[in-house]
Amino acid sequence: MVAGHEGFAHGVRNKTTRKGEAVVKAILGMLIMLLASLPASAQMSSGYVYVFGGPVVVPKSAYTRWNGDFVHVGGGGEGRLTDRFALGGEIGVLKPVTNQYAITTGLASVTPAFHFIPRGSKRKIDPFVDGGLSLLAGRGGAFAIHYGGGMNYWLRRRIGLRFEFRDHIWSVESGEAVHMVGFRVGVVFGTS
Repeated sequence: MVAGHEGFAHGVRNKTTRKGEAVVKAILGMLIMLLASLPASAQMSSGYVYVFGGPVVVPKSAYTRWNGDFVHVGGGGEGRLTDRFALGGEIGVLKPVTNQYAITTGLASVTPAFHFIPRGSKRKIDPFVDGGLSLLAGRGGAFAIHYGGGMNYWLRRRIGLRFEFRDHIWSVESGEAVHMVGFRVGVVFGTS
């Protein structure tokens, strides 16, 4: 009887894993289409792509897998929908640094953003706030919400630096909210 129960659990796990993989593929497809369709423009362009890296800290959690420090690396893009509103997407990896029980986890996000400086401005500093939906993928999948803010600092017409704070929040099976608090630094490439 126990063997039958283990087989059932294994089948349920495989079905859940397949569903999670399908969701990941769908989100990746949407992110690729979003990045491929970014509109072109000039300084502080209507669209840009970026790469980033930075530390992520998870404050003490009852869910052991998420305690400790991580490194978050990835890339993404953003396109302005109006003078101040934009839609972005990114994909990255969370790599554990201090927790032996943690596993490397994929993280994909869709992120609406508000820019305080209008499109087309000649200012070098472009502050913004953002928030949206993320997918964590590694031995299964889970949805999270995120919020944050930061700025792009344009060094030249089409190249700049990106500084950003972001907090991903998700709830595990126990109902506890897990916060993944990160600071990211990156390089921004304007499209035109």
